[in-house]
Amino acid sequence: MTRLSVSELRLKANGRWVDILTALGIPLESLTRQNKPCPACGGTDRFSFTDSQGSGSFVCRAIHRQGGDGFELARHWLNCDFRGALAAVADALGGTAAVPVAVPPTARPAPAAARPDNGEALRKLWKASSPISPADPVGLYLAGRGLHLVAALPVLRCHPALPYWHTVHGHPCRLGTYPAMLAAVQGKEGRTVALHRTYLTPAGEKAAPQDPDTGEVLPAKKLKTRASKVMPGAAVRLFSPADGRLALTEGIETGLAVHLVSGLPVWSCVSANGLCTVALPPEIGEVFIAGDNDESETGQRAAEILATRLRQEGRRVEIITPSATGLDWLDVLNDAERCAA
Repeated sequence: MTRLSVSELRLKANGRWVDILTALGIPLESLTRQNKPCPACGGTDRFSFTDSQGSGSFVCRAIHRQGGDGFELARHWLNCDFRGALAAVADALGGTAAVPVAVPPTARPAPAAARPDNGEALRKLWKASSPISPADPVGLYLAGRGLHLVAALPVLRCHPALPYWHTVHGHPCRLGTYPAMLAAVQGKEGRTVALHRTYLTPAGEKAAPQDPDTGEVLPAKKLKTRASKVMPGAAVRLFSPADGRLALTEGIETGLAVHLVSGLPVWSCVSANGLCTVALPPEIGEVFIAGDNDESETGQRAAEILATRLRQEGRRVEIITPSATGLDWLDVLNDAERCAA
């Protein structure tokens, strides 16, 4: 990942705040000028997303400053400090902020006001998808990365034609329709709280939709949450824990690679922030945190934050990383397969 200064991060985020904030879990319908409940703290009409000059600006009359820019909104939504907001925005943009990752504080109690619920939309997406087969775009995508699975996993499916939406001049714009890998993200109680989407080509490559104005290639991965504040503690439960043991990773593909290399059951926490906040059942006594040995050290810092918390909970924890800097677990898997051949 590229390490970004605060000024570089502001420049890169400008004009992309709707994509960034929805990637952090804020519902798309909250990001309009119309007065509405705040996605972070509720109310009835205290919030408006203005996005002045592409800055991600917003108004929330319940907070001290009455609003701010996109970084302040990320901070308000995640209930974290400024450094934590920088790290989350950098993660959404595919880089890392040149500041340490902050430990996410305990989530505040949800207000009594009703929040938008996308549960029915998630159910429709899931129902329109199918179990993965070797010949469909998801099967081809996974195989192309060396991820040859013996059986289809119930939490991963293939959607044949998923629209890709992007905000252009303040309005949602459909840039195309793509096959996609859907992953069910489950909360503490095991209920699906979000769908992680990886947009693909029919041949199983990552899709590369482009901003119609700038030509910039947009992220192939997005997250659609059921409601606000559902992601802390959640994970894609790829495999069921066995004998009180479980491995944890950030990415889904990384989780599959760790399973194929080690045989361990794995959950994917979706992001570095998700790795910091994942909640485990009490019966899990031994945890392996599989981080990538990336030069930015974002993954290593998140692993250390999680390890500290899990040890405080009385669990045995081991952080495992590839031996060489710059390697990830997909590299380890593919190197092992080449040696075996």
